[in-house]
Amino acid sequence: MKKNSQKDRFIEVDIRKKAGQYDAFHNTCVSTGRAYLLLRKDHQEHIQKAAQECGFKYLRFHGLFQDDMGLYRENAAGEAIYSWQYIDNVYDFIYDTGLHPFVVFDFMPEALASEKKYIYWEHSNITPPKDYKKWGNLIYETVKHFTERYGQEEVSQWFFEVWNEPDKNFFTGTIDNYLEMYEYAAQAVKSVSENYRIGGPSIAGNNYWISRLIEYCNKKDIPLDFISAHNYSAKTFSEEKTYKTWEVPSIPSWEPGPSWPLGNLCYDPHGTTEAIENVYRTVQSSLIPTLDIHYTEWGLSWDYWDPIRDSYQAPSFILSRINSIANDRIKSLSYCMVSDVFEEDGPPTDYFHGGFGLINLQGLRKPAYFAYKFLNELGNTKLECSDKNTIACCSGNDSIQIIFWDCTVRQDKENKAYYAQSTPALSAGTAKVSFSGLTPGMYQLTLYRVGYRSNDAYSHYLDIKHNNNLTRSQIRELDKLCSGSPEQAITLEISPDGKYLFQTQIKENDVCLIKLNRL
Repeated sequence: MKKNSQKDRFIEVDIRKKAGQYDAFHNTCVSTGRAYLLLRKDHQEHIQKAAQECGFKYLRFHGLFQDDMGLYRENAAGEAIYSWQYIDNVYDFIYDTGLHPFVVFDFMPEALASEKKYIYWEHSNITPPKDYKKWGNLIYETVKHFTERYGQEEVSQWFFEVWNEPDKNFFTGTIDNYLEMYEYAAQAVKSVSENYRIGGPSIAGNNYWISRLIEYCNKKDIPLDFISAHNYSAKTFSEEKTYKTWEVPSIPSWEPGPSWPLGNLCYDPHGTTEAIENVYRTVQSSLIPTLDIHYTEWGLSWDYWDPIRDSYQAPSFILSRINSIANDRIKSLSYCMVSDVFEEDGPPTDYFHGGFGLINLQGLRKPAYFAYKFLNELGNTKLECSDKNTIACCSGNDSIQIIFWDCTVRQDKENKAYYAQSTPALSAGTAKVSFSGLTPGMYQLTLYRVGYRSNDAYSHYLDIKHNNNLTRSQIRELDKLCSGSPEQAITLEISPDGKYLFQTQIKENDVCLIKLNRL
């Protein structure tokens, strides 16, 4: 494990040393819960907040075809009956928020399902269709309706993804069942418009499904515009082994209910990067090597109840994983998920229950939220920087944005034991940021921070928690404490040599954003 060090840290940034356009694949898309939850006012408010402050462009969610959305049923003669009322409310909200949908065609409507097999508290039917032609008609009518309501120009910016993790317990069919489902869906989408984008297989680790899908589509000339996959930066923890020898497992078979055997996870400081490289190599060696790759789910844990996602360590872990991904590997990396309004294993049981969201049920920004908020402040041009835990960008020649972080890992227990309690951060010394190449004149420097007790709602919550109850005034106070306000703002003059040195004390897992703007 990394040991604490208080040596000074030097970060050098020269605005004259440009490194090309900054690839903001991290905020292309974000995930959220099932479609029906998007009818809730609080959920909509969380999404609007994240879209505005974090700059997300696409929203992905499950359950478009679940019966609670009422989209599809059949009459006594087996003829399809469509209802667009709830669907329109959901997609109108997305459109009005300024987001685009990353549409997932799941789960199976009861009237079309081949069996009565379900997953999760949400009762999602995970079986193949009993009639593939009707499945294709369902896709066609849905995409045609979207086109009529929002226009072909808008819908051509969307993505359509067939199913979710069919290689795991989200699908009872075989890979051949999935390929047939994909074929009908792809033909249906393209029959509405050749310009629409469709892909899959949204796998959770079994790259064989990717190879088979590409081979199948190439052989039968079936449209395939992108490959999608999922990964979480978690692995199993063994108390008998040191941190460096924790084993990386395959993602387990998931079963509904709080008895999932998932309580032995820990943060993987090398996670996601290797998975992305493996998928990239799979596509590169395939018959269609030019396919784009979208990671439509990722995060720090796949366990529904994991406090690592609430912790002050989460933002530095997120940034380290994002920054480790090589250029041009993927088009998007969709964090799962934006809000704790999420019910796969039932409604949340506490204000901070280790939920998937960047925002908790009461609308409080978690520390992880600020990783994305800070990233959204970066300019379009990347600057050269040798520090591996720094991202430096600029907007023109008079504005620099720098995010730097400490990524200490002192975890000696599995996530639920370690992150469920307050572990104060130790000092990580002094960070000295050297600016050069600046135009002489007056500037405004603003410093933002997230870390232990800085925009750290979870640690403050542990201080005041009493029988899992908070007053409304306590919730308002937590929101005020974690609003993302600047820690420091100073006006300074850059001398004719174009140089400036800024320094600040940092603690373990602190994430700092510096914005230097010429006045």
